Amino acid sequence: MVKRFAIAFVTFVALIVPGALMAALLASPAYPAPLMQSGCARGLGADAAAMHTQVQRRHPDADTCSANRLYFLELVKVRAATASCIEGPARLRELGRLDADVARANDAIAATCN
Repeated sequence: MVKRFAIAFVTFVALIVPGALMAALLASPAYPAPLMQSGCARGLGADAAAMHTQVQRRHPDADTCSANRLYFLELVKVRAATASCIEGPARLRELGRLDADVARANDAIAATCN
């Protein structure tokens, strides 16, 4: 009786498990999920917020050179995202403003870092 049950159980598992696996594979999508764009999808607001956070983090007792370098890095990231995501006259206006900010940050680095 136990031997017969064991044989029936093994046969059942041998028939059902591969069939269920094949059904699951056929039911899953055959195409990958679409990739999100790196800079534009999350928006320039996130980059601007990160830059604002870097500015707010500056403390009088903190290393001024490091703070200026971090601020410069955030400015460059925002400028790159602006250059690739915005079109038209707003793009040129924003790039001009960001270029001036980058130049000022670069001058600050030159003044505070050895």
